[in-house]
Amino acid sequence: MENEINNNSNTLELLVTKLDTLQTEFESKLKYDQHKDKIIDDLHSELQEYKSDLIKKLLQPMIMDVIHAIDDFNKLTRHYTQKEDIDPQKLLKLIASIPKDLEHLLYRQGVESFQCSEPVFNPSRQRVLKTLPTPEPSKDKTIAQSLRQGYEWEGKVLRPEMVEVYVAEEQKK
Repeated sequence: MENEINNNSNTLELLVTKLDTLQTEFESKLKYDQHKDKIIDDLHSELQEYKSDLIKKLLQPMIMDVIHAIDDFNKLTRHYTQKEDIDPQKLLKLIASIPKDLEHLLYRQGVESFQCSEPVFNPSRQRVLKTLPTPEPSKDKTIAQSLRQGYEWEGKVLRPEMVEVYVAEEQKK
Protein backbone atom coordinates (compact mmCIF):
# COMPACT_ATOMS: atom_id res chain seq x y z
CA MET A 1 0.00 0.00 0.00
CA GLU A 2 2.84 2.32 0.80
CA ASN A 3 4.11 1.65 -2.67
CA GLU A 4 0.79 2.64 -4.08
CA ILE A 5 0.75 5.89 -2.11
CA ASN A 6 4.29 6.63 -3.28
CA ASN A 7 3.24 5.95 -6.83
CA ASN A 8 0.18 8.21 -6.52
CA SER A 9 2.30 10.89 -4.89
CA ASN A 10 4.87 10.71 -7.72
CA THR A 11 2.08 10.84 -10.28
CA LEU A 12 0.54 13.80 -8.52
CA GLU A 13 3.88 15.63 -8.36
CA LEU A 14 4.44 14.86 -12.04
CA LEU A 15 1.00 16.26 -12.86
CA VAL A 16 1.63 19.40 -10.80
CA THR A 17 4.99 19.88 -12.52
CA LYS A 18 3.39 19.44 -15.93
CA LEU A 19 0.58 21.86 -15.03
CA ASP A 20 3.14 24.42 -13.85
CA THR A 21 5.07 23.99 -17.09
CA LEU A 22 1.87 24.26 -19.11
CA GLN A 23 0.84 27.42 -17.22
CA THR A 24 4.29 28.97 -17.78
CA GLU A 25 4.15 28.15 -21.49
CA PHE A 26 0.60 29.47 -21.72
CA GLU A 27 1.57 32.77 -20.07
CA SER A 28 4.59 33.00 -22.33
CA LYS A 29 2.38 32.42 -25.38
CA LEU A 30 -0.06 35.11 -24.21
CA LYS A 31 2.80 37.59 -23.80
CA TYR A 32 4.12 36.63 -27.25
CA ASP A 33 0.66 37.08 -28.80
CA GLN A 34 0.23 40.48 -27.13
CA HIS A 35 3.63 41.53 -28.43
CA LYS A 36 2.75 40.25 -31.90
CA ASP A 37 -0.59 42.12 -31.82
CA LYS A 38 1.23 45.32 -30.84
CA ILE A 39 3.68 44.89 -33.72
CA ILE A 40 0.80 44.30 -36.16
CA ASP A 41 -1.03 47.38 -34.86
CA ASP A 42 2.14 49.48 -35.16
CA LEU A 43 2.75 48.23 -38.71
CA HIS A 44 -0.86 48.93 -39.66
CA SER A 45 -0.54 52.49 -38.32
CA GLU A 46 2.68 53.01 -40.27
CA LEU A 47 1.07 51.63 -43.43
CA GLN A 48 -1.94 53.95 -43.08
CA GLU A 49 0.40 56.92 -42.59
CA TYR A 50 2.46 55.86 -45.62
CA LYS A 51 -0.68 55.47 -47.75
CA SER A 52 -1.89 58.90 -46.69
CA ASP A 53 1.46 60.48 -47.61
CA LEU A 54 1.57 58.55 -50.88
CA ILE A 55 -1.90 59.77 -51.87
CA LYS A 56 -0.84 63.34 -51.06
CA LYS A 57 2.33 62.96 -53.12
CA LEU A 58 0.35 61.55 -56.06
CA LEU A 59 -2.33 64.24 -55.93
CA GLN A 60 -0.06 67.21 -55.30
CA PRO A 61 1.05 67.71 -58.95
CA MET A 62 -2.58 67.60 -60.13
CA ILE A 63 -3.65 70.01 -57.40
CA MET A 64 -0.82 72.40 -58.28
CA ASP A 65 -1.84 72.28 -61.96
CA VAL A 66 -5.46 73.08 -61.03
CA ILE A 67 -4.30 75.97 -58.84
CA HIS A 68 -2.18 77.29 -61.73
CA ALA A 69 -5.19 77.06 -64.08
CA ILE A 70 -7.40 78.88 -61.55
CA ASP A 71 -4.81 81.65 -61.26
CA ASP A 72 -4.65 82.00 -65.06
CA PHE A 73 -8.45 82.15 -65.41
CA ASN A 74 -8.74 84.69 -62.58
CA LYS A 75 -6.04 86.82 -64.22
CA LEU A 76 -7.96 86.75 -67.52
CA THR A 77 -11.20 87.65 -65.75
CA ARG A 78 -9.57 90.63 -64.01
CA HIS A 79 -7.99 91.77 -67.28
CA TYR A 80 -11.27 91.71 -69.22
CA THR A 81 -13.27 93.18 -66.33
CA GLN A 82 -11.08 96.30 -66.51
CA LYS A 83 -11.36 96.66 -70.30
CA GLU A 84 -14.04 98.92 -71.71
CA ASP A 85 -14.23 97.57 -75.24
CA ILE A 86 -14.00 93.81 -75.47
CA ASP A 87 -13.40 92.08 -78.78
CA PRO A 88 -15.94 89.20 -78.77
CA GLN A 89 -13.82 87.08 -81.14
CA LYS A 90 -10.76 87.40 -78.93
CA LEU A 91 -12.84 86.56 -75.85
CA LEU A 92 -14.33 83.48 -77.56
CA LYS A 93 -10.84 82.37 -78.53
CA LEU A 94 -9.74 82.66 -74.89
CA ILE A 95 -12.78 80.74 -73.66
CA ALA A 96 -12.09 78.02 -76.25
CA SER A 97 -8.54 77.70 -74.88
CA ILE A 98 -9.78 76.67 -71.41
CA PRO A 99 -10.59 73.04 -72.35
CA LYS A 100 -7.22 72.76 -74.08
CA ASP A 101 -5.46 73.98 -70.93
CA LEU A 102 -7.36 71.42 -68.87
CA GLU A 103 -6.54 68.65 -71.37
CA HIS A 104 -2.84 69.55 -71.04
CA LEU A 105 -3.23 69.30 -67.27
CA LEU A 106 -4.75 65.81 -67.65
CA TYR A 107 -2.08 64.80 -70.17
CA ARG A 108 0.66 65.67 -67.67
CA GLN A 109 -1.05 63.20 -65.30
CA GLY A 110 -1.16 60.45 -67.95
CA VAL A 111 -4.77 60.93 -69.07
CA GLU A 112 -5.25 61.12 -72.84
CA SER A 113 -8.25 62.09 -74.92
CA PHE A 114 -9.31 59.92 -77.84
CA GLN A 115 -11.72 59.75 -80.75
CA CYS A 116 -12.33 56.42 -82.46
CA SER A 117 -11.46 56.43 -86.14
CA GLU A 118 -13.60 53.40 -87.05
CA PRO A 119 -16.95 54.28 -88.65
CA VAL A 120 -18.82 51.50 -86.76
CA PHE A 121 -20.05 52.04 -83.17
CA ASN A 122 -17.72 50.45 -80.59
CA PRO A 123 -19.58 49.93 -77.27
CA SER A 124 -16.37 49.35 -75.31
CA ARG A 125 -15.03 52.81 -76.18
CA GLN A 126 -18.13 54.79 -77.13
CA ARG A 127 -21.52 55.67 -75.66
CA VAL A 128 -24.56 56.68 -77.71
CA LEU A 129 -25.96 60.08 -76.73
CA LYS A 130 -28.20 60.52 -79.77
CA THR A 131 -29.58 58.37 -82.55
CA LEU A 132 -30.29 59.54 -86.08
CA PRO A 133 -32.79 57.57 -88.16
CA THR A 134 -31.61 56.62 -91.64
CA PRO A 135 -33.38 54.88 -94.52
CA GLU A 136 -30.09 53.22 -95.54
CA PRO A 137 -29.59 49.82 -93.82
CA SER A 138 -25.84 49.97 -94.62
CA LYS A 139 -25.49 52.96 -92.25
CA ASP A 140 -27.10 51.11 -89.33
CA LYS A 141 -24.92 51.37 -86.17
CA THR A 142 -22.37 53.65 -87.81
CA ILE A 143 -21.20 56.93 -86.32
CA ALA A 144 -23.01 60.05 -87.56
CA GLN A 145 -20.73 62.32 -85.52
CA SER A 146 -18.57 62.46 -82.43
CA LEU A 147 -20.14 64.75 -79.81
CA ARG A 148 -17.49 64.56 -77.05
CA GLN A 149 -14.05 63.03 -76.82
CA GLY A 150 -13.35 59.99 -74.70
CA TYR A 151 -10.61 59.84 -72.07
CA GLU A 152 -8.35 56.98 -71.07
CA TRP A 153 -5.69 56.47 -68.44
CA GLU A 154 -3.05 53.78 -68.75
CA GLY A 155 -5.08 52.02 -71.45
CA LYS A 156 -8.30 52.01 -69.41
CA VAL A 157 -11.30 54.03 -70.61
CA LEU A 158 -12.25 56.59 -67.96
CA ARG A 159 -15.04 58.07 -70.01
CA PRO A 160 -16.15 56.72 -73.37
CA GLU A 161 -16.42 58.93 -76.42
CA MET A 162 -19.96 60.34 -76.75
CA VAL A 163 -21.39 59.81 -80.22
CA GLU A 164 -24.45 60.15 -82.42
CA VAL A 165 -25.24 56.89 -84.21
CA TYR A 166 -27.31 56.12 -87.29
CA VAL A 167 -30.17 53.70 -86.74
CA ALA A 168 -31.85 52.08 -89.76
CA GLU A 169 -35.55 52.78 -90.04
CA GLU A 170 -37.80 49.76 -90.44
CA GLN A 171 -39.32 49.47 -93.91
CA LYS A 172 -43.12 49.74 -93.88
CA LYS A 173 -44.85 47.18 -96.06
